[in-house]
Amino acid sequence: MCDHRRPLRTGLRWVVLALAAALVALAIAAPAAAAPATAADRELLAAADLGGALPSAFRSEVRVEPLAGPGAASFEVFRDGNLALIRFLDRKQNGKAFLQRPEGTWLLARGARPVKLGTASRLAAGVSLQELVGLSYARDFTLEDVARQGTGAAALVTFSLKAKEKPNHGADLPYPRVAYVVRASTRRPVRIDYKLANGRMARVVELAAWRPGPRPVPAVTVAKDLVGGRTPVRVRLLALDEKQPPVHLFELTPEGDAARAALARR
Repeated sequence: MCDHRRPLRTGLRWVVLALAAALVALAIAAPAAAAPATAADRELLAAADLGGALPSAFRSEVRVEPLAGPGAASFEVFRDGNLALIRFLDRKQNGKAFLQRPEGTWLLARGARPVKLGTASRLAAGVSLQELVGLSYARDFTLEDVARQGTGAAALVTFSLKAKEKPNHGADLPYPRVAYVVRASTRRPVRIDYKLANGRMARVVELAAWRPGPRPVPAVTVAKDLVGGRTPVRVRLLALDEKQPPVHLFELTPEGDAARAALARR
């Protein structure tokens, strides 16, 4: 006598096995519940901090390229502690620059008076001034909790950060919340999720390539704007020199104007 129930039992067994496998995969992929940060967590965040890896005084060249269409722009960046100058290198910008000082950020243009800007000013394709100068995630944010995902070399640690109201550098931060995702085995970030105050994801930055050396200094990042609808951009760090900027460069004085004009004549 033929048992017509056997195919049904076999089908049910495969459904149960597939469901069990899916649940196991979900358990592996899902991050563990967030927990308070330990001393080891804080040490890992400091080691993976992009802003902390940069010299306190430097000159750099950065290229911002939309992944599709026109709009690429090049910048020269000078920083000395909490002072920074971001200067457009494209001739069509006619000497335009941004000056970051403790009292705020200023737009500078040849032949015009400095204009004080609002909070979290942006450059090409939505890239913030602070992204080019170098945010310190261990210094300028408060670490709220930590979550872990995966094991071994694939383990990721997600630091939930909240922007401090009065960051040390004096400039407004572009987003109030950040999820800073670090690969524990390399002690380098793999992704930075910028969030609005309500927790909604606004911008994702992926670390695509690194400059040679022990410090976590990215050579290429890809930034995706999830709110403004802008085209994703690739940011290339073309040069980084640990050097003291020219004297008077960050001053809103005639001497500062002369120092910045000298850069354009090089």
